[in-house]
Amino acid sequence: MLQIPFFDYTLADIMLFFQNDWVLAWVLILSGGLLAIWLLENITDPIPLLGSIFDVLVHVGTFIGFFVGILDIFVGYVVWTVQPGAVIVAGVLILMGFTLVMRVLSKFPLALVFALAVAVFGVATMYGFVQPLTNDPLLMAVPYVADIINFLISGKGLLIIGAIIFVIIYVISGLILKLIELIGKIFASTPVSIIVGLLAIGVGVVVLIAPDLLGLIDWPIT
Repeated sequence: MLQIPFFDYTLADIMLFFQNDWVLAWVLILSGGLLAIWLLENITDPIPLLGSIFDVLVHVGTFIGFFVGILDIFVGYVVWTVQPGAVIVAGVLILMGFTLVMRVLSKFPLALVFALAVAVFGVATMYGFVQPLTNDPLLMAVPYVADIINFLISGKGLLIIGAIIFVIIYVISGLILKLIELIGKIFASTPVSIIVGLLAIGVGVVVLIAPDLLGLIDWPIT
């Protein structure tokens, strides 16, 4: 089972924590508030002091929201798997998470970021497989094999392999990611963020008051 050493919790433990109406409601309300803060920024913009304060909060909230968005998507997954009848709650969480994440990712060229991430992962994976081969004396004694292995794990070799992976992934994924980037920019726009945020707050309040209206039933006891 996946372990998170820093907290010493398993993934199942973390999922269990969110299987609670109260926790779920506040995830919706607070995350929704993080999105809806753009509405307050627009309202308070003409007021010098408040406008400046909310400008700072929006900038900070954008980057904090990236991690909150990942959390929202995860919680949405928990609801989807444990409470299949609560489609609205799961959908709002995932939609809100996607919106929060895209507010950051939309500022970067996704194809470039994705290709770079795959290249780094590919190089690291290759190094993990190839480096232990240097401990095999029989293999390293084979002509040219030792040279190839040493080249692949050298700085120059890793850069070349990484560059090749980067170019291939960038070309292949460019069109698809441009479409995703366009969708992301739409969701990252201020009007959409505000609407999704207010929707999430509303759903969170309903979860607190009458969870059964949204298909939430008693959480399984484990």
